[in-house]
Amino acid sequence: MVLNAPHVVTVRCHWCQKQRPEWRVHKLQSNQVLCDYCLEWHIHTQEFLGGAPPRGCQHCERTWERIRDFTPGVEVRMYVVPKDGLLQLLCQRCAAAYLPKRRELFQGTQFGKDALKL
Repeated sequence: MVLNAPHVVTVRCHWCQKQRPEWRVHKLQSNQVLCDYCLEWHIHTQEFLGGAPPRGCQHCERTWERIRDFTPGVEVRMYVVPKDGLLQLLCQRCAAAYLPKRRELFQGTQFGKDALKL
């Protein structure tokens, strides 16, 4: 007896570039595909800007507790970064790798001057 495994159609998210099952993505009018993971983080980042505690870093997926425990000193920085129209919440390590690639967004701002030395 041969059993056929169910076929799962996957689609690549335009933001995180991961393949997700078709039922976990949203197809936008612009023909872009947004997975529920990226949408959830975008909403969480907006809540963080409103005063909610951070869950962690979207890029490296470390929890807030882990980031806090492994950061020397008492000041833990989290960065809200626009990426392709969505907001991402990044830890200092991930932000340090990503932000220089997006210099054009921060040139002429106080943040660009202080944090990125532009």
